[in-house]
Amino acid sequence: MPKILNDLKFALRQLRKSPGFTLTAVLTLALGIGANTAIFSLVDSIMLRPLPFPQQDRLARIEYGVGQAAFFPKGWIQALGEHSESFTAISGFGADAESNVAGADSSDRVFGASVMTNAFDTLGIHPALGSFFTRDEGVTGRDSVVVLSYGYWQQRFGQNPNVIGQTIRIDGISRRIIGVLPAGVRFPYSDTQFVIPVAFKGGDPIDPWRIFDLRIFGRLKDGVSPARAQAELHRLHASLLPLFPWRMPDIWASDLTVVPLLESEVGAMRPRLLLLFGAVGLILLIACANVANLMLARAAGREREMALRGALGASSSRLIQQLLSESMLVGALAGIAGLLAAAASLQGLVRLLPADTPRLNEISLHWPVFLFAAAASLLTGFLFGLIPALKMASPNLQGALRSSGRGVAGKASQFRVSMALVVGQIGLSVVVITAAGLLLHSLYSLSKVDPGFRTERVVTAEVSLDATACREKGRCHGFFATLLNSAQGAAGMESVALTDSLPMSGRDNNYVYDAEGHPRDPREGALLATGRTVSPDYFSTLGMRLMRGRLLTSQDESGSSHAIVINESMAARLWPHQDPVGRHLIDVGDEPTPAVWNKDAASVVVGVVSNTHGGSLAGGFGDEVYLPMTTKLEQPVMYVLLRTRAGAAEAAAGLRGVVKQVNPLVPVTRVRSLNEVVAASVSAPRSLAILLLSFGALALLIGGVGVYSLIAYVVSWRTREIGIRLALGAMRWQIVGAIVKQSLLLAVGGSVAGLIVAAVLMQFLRTFLFEISVLDPMTFITVPAVMLLLAIVAAWVPARRAAGVDPMETLRRE
Repeated sequence: MPKILNDLKFALRQLRKSPGFTLTAVLTLALGIGANTAIFSLVDSIMLRPLPFPQQDRLARIEYGVGQAAFFPKGWIQALGEHSESFTAISGFGADAESNVAGADSSDRVFGASVMTNAFDTLGIHPALGSFFTRDEGVTGRDSVVVLSYGYWQQRFGQNPNVIGQTIRIDGISRRIIGVLPAGVRFPYSDTQFVIPVAFKGGDPIDPWRIFDLRIFGRLKDGVSPARAQAELHRLHASLLPLFPWRMPDIWASDLTVVPLLESEVGAMRPRLLLLFGAVGLILLIACANVANLMLARAAGREREMALRGALGASSSRLIQQLLSESMLVGALAGIAGLLAAAASLQGLVRLLPADTPRLNEISLHWPVFLFAAAASLLTGFLFGLIPALKMASPNLQGALRSSGRGVAGKASQFRVSMALVVGQIGLSVVVITAAGLLLHSLYSLSKVDPGFRTERVVTAEVSLDATACREKGRCHGFFATLLNSAQGAAGMESVALTDSLPMSGRDNNYVYDAEGHPRDPREGALLATGRTVSPDYFSTLGMRLMRGRLLTSQDESGSSHAIVINESMAARLWPHQDPVGRHLIDVGDEPTPAVWNKDAASVVVGVVSNTHGGSLAGGFGDEVYLPMTTKLEQPVMYVLLRTRAGAAEAAAGLRGVVKQVNPLVPVTRVRSLNEVVAASVSAPRSLAILLLSFGALALLIGGVGVYSLIAYVVSWRTREIGIRLALGAMRWQIVGAIVKQSLLLAVGGSVAGLIVAAVLMQFLRTFLFEISVLDPMTFITVPAVMLLLAIVAAWVPARRAAGVDPMETLRRE
């Protein structure tokens, strides 16, 4: 221990003597360690940290394939729980839905969800305050209770312990607060502020099977693997399917998968996080190579010192220990700086992530991040210090002691290791920048996709009645009809339309149907399209083209015409080379039995419109059905689309004024332009491209510093040689050219090696790219061109300095 402390004291004195070297080395490494620490904090917070439930590895979701949301009726979930021997409990939860919540003195628009009464017992958690749902509260009429999230309890009620027993109105229904979830538990969604019980209607045998609106999770018994539980579900399928009051298709729920709860939540993020982690890992290697070069340059000036210490009896192992102490100290200082940089940049990094990133609110610097930073610091200190330490600890004693200066030849062998390290830096930089370039080109291609509708000067907003408003038939329809008429006369409005789901918002509704000319077997599932309820001006507001027939009109809102409009892709798929106008569809909803054809009750296609991208710019054109705003289809939440001559803020203010005139208690939320809606649909590839581009720029910076450092070092070592060459008649431009040429050769070697490696590794990017090849010629030409330009810029200053050497001064020294 005393030796180690003495070595560290000596290392600190040596570093203080070379502040330029110390600052450059620490900052270079800090960039690499900081980037790695920041990304590891994402990996740790999202993928590695356990969920806040006891034995969370026993919790699992039941889905259609990994990451594919599947919705089931509550009767099916109850039957699985009663018959399964692999789970101790099976429960369910509903969709993430926004509601109007009104208290005694204020109202909010917040997210909530419904859960089955055994959900919290299945999770194994206990309330922070009050109690959870009982079985009796899962019956209609006794279900007017609510459990608050811990965060909402803090925000809305100021952590008042007397909140238990108070009443709040949720979508017009008074509910008694009975409990508060424990701190840190966000269930079933990260933005859930309250949960209400799923209720069964007593004495109604159809009720448990009518609505497919719940997702399933359960707790596996000890010793039961997900694969074993999945096999049991497949065996139970045939015996449970007849429990439905109607004939279900044989294929329904026949391929269920059991996925660990953590995997089901974060599995989709894994490829992106691993890609980012790989990129910053390469950046750390670039930084290590850079600092190793700085250490080698510093070693050249300490050859006599090491030789003298060796001559006085110091062993090679003792010298290596001393030199590694210096490099480890540099690594430790860089680790501290990198950790501070990661902490400072983490919130900015979080803001770059898509809003739907799982566990986004949990991202922070937890204790494993500090351990990672410490390990990275020590490992990098050892890596970049090992080669210089081995080289300096075994010098040519006689040569070093006799040498009083640098030879005219400049000891060319001195630079071989340094040049190899620079070539490696450039190669690794090329790999990172190529990945960034591919994703940037892919994002550009994605941004050029025509969504199929006009987005300029269109503002959208959500207008929300209470969920119970539509129980009074015609009330919701009447409110929105009045709102539409009032808004159309507002100043600055060119056109106004309503829809129940915005295109590319990720909240599309399913339209399950049978089609004329497409009979199906009862064992088969019905056809599926996206259904969108719209007002007549929806198509003109979005600039959609009528391809055949007519558009919806206000006369269709009575429902007597049974009119619907479909898009081109649906028409071509159902009735290729035929006229789709006049054909019929029957909405079977959640009833899977093939429809009994009655054209008088079926919907009739009156028109065909141009295709639009409903879900994502990266996806193809799906089948879409446009339905008129009838009282049968009335809904409490609608989206307003305003094509306006004014700005977004003025349009929103005008809309709020109109809504206030119709009903001052109705909130107007989610005001944004349609361009913002489209941009949000590509937030995942955009954030990935921006992050990789940032890391590519970081790799370029560190690589450029590495090239500059080596060329500057070579020039300083060869100053006498250059002076003699100038004295013998060499032109200054020849000196500049020779040095720049040396830099270009390094860049060419590194670029070629990097492109070869990139051609192999970029295959892993295939799933992230849109309509471009992993061997995209533009990227594979641009990246090495950038590296060659960087080599010229990095070598220019040392080359000009070399050309300015005074030959007479050099000769006098000789």
